[in-house]
Amino acid sequence: MSSSVFREDGLQKLSFEYVPRRLPHREQYVDDLVGFLRVMVDHPGALSSRVLICGGSGTGKTATARRVGSALESIAKSQEIRLVYAHVNCRRAGGKFGLVQEVVRQAVPTFPLRGYGTVELLHALWDHLNEHDGFLLLTLDEIDYYVRATGEDIVYELTRLTDTVTNVPQRMNFIFIARNHSFMNVLSPSTLSKFRPQERMEFPPYEESQLRDILTDRVEEAFREDAVSWEVVDFITRNAAKYGRGDARYAIQLLLSAGWAADWDSSPTVQPEHVREAQDKTDPRLRDEDIAMLPQDEKMVLLALARQLKTQHAIHTTLQELESIYGVICEEHSRRPVGRVLLQAFLKNLEAAQIITIDEGFLLGINGVRAEVLEGFLTSLLRSGPP
Repeated sequence: MSSSVFREDGLQKLSFEYVPRRLPHREQYVDDLVGFLRVMVDHPGALSSRVLICGGSGTGKTATARRVGSALESIAKSQEIRLVYAHVNCRRAGGKFGLVQEVVRQAVPTFPLRGYGTVELLHALWDHLNEHDGFLLLTLDEIDYYVRATGEDIVYELTRLTDTVTNVPQRMNFIFIARNHSFMNVLSPSTLSKFRPQERMEFPPYEESQLRDILTDRVEEAFREDAVSWEVVDFITRNAAKYGRGDARYAIQLLLSAGWAADWDSSPTVQPEHVREAQDKTDPRLRDEDIAMLPQDEKMVLLALARQLKTQHAIHTTLQELESIYGVICEEHSRRPVGRVLLQAFLKNLEAAQIITIDEGFLLGINGVRAEVLEGFLTSLLRSGPP
């Protein structure tokens, strides 16, 4: 719309999928990773490189990996090497077969996916790369969530591919992205020996001045001239630094929500009150997309937990108490409740996603979000039906 505070393509520039032309305070990481992985194009097939990037939400891990992949693709093209970069979010991919399908879909878009099992499809991908003298740099994003929720089998199979072939070039290289290293503690010795990265990088939370630089760039790219003042950028920066704990995703989400609030008011500029409104609606430690992507059953379990904690004004609740209100919610939505074993499995998945907490006595809590806010969001999602 002509009266919007956003540029014509501004909303896309505030998407979490967007990789800007400049990554403030992460360019050195990009250079270091390109330097480490450049062996792929300088000596193609000499070895299978493995990199592990760790850091909290919104520390620039995904954008950095995508920039590295793009840079290496360009270098390879200039040297007439067939290198493809694939970036798969393990949380979104679903189970093992879904993840492998997405890897193949990105690596070889024309490859037929039917008629193969999971392991067969992996070996078919390897054969295709070998036959066409191709190379793959694969990023598995949120690998820690996947290992805890689904298991380590696919990690073992992917990395084993590079060990089971001899006298042919190594065709696959890996970047793994996780929030921390702890998921490696659950890997079996055989998987760990194949997974073990040659290079590790820790991405710290952004400092306040660094968040300001990031937001300044996004304002220039996404908003019309003079729509966002320096004072408002500073206001958002301070809020993001205080409540978001250095999470650039939260800072960008706050900027986007403030822009929407300005448009709703038909205001030509983003005002401090729009930032306050956005702050009230946006939780810094829980991304809407994390909740929206959950299976319907897990959304209902999480809604039960949020409602129980809000009603009790409690920090924790028991599994027995949760089961009672979960049954009520299932009845409200005309769904049959699952049994205790499956319910516990859903709760473990939510814990792996760092959405809830489970202590040693299996007391259940919510990880850093107001129960009332979470209940309202989930109620809206469930009312709209499955995505």
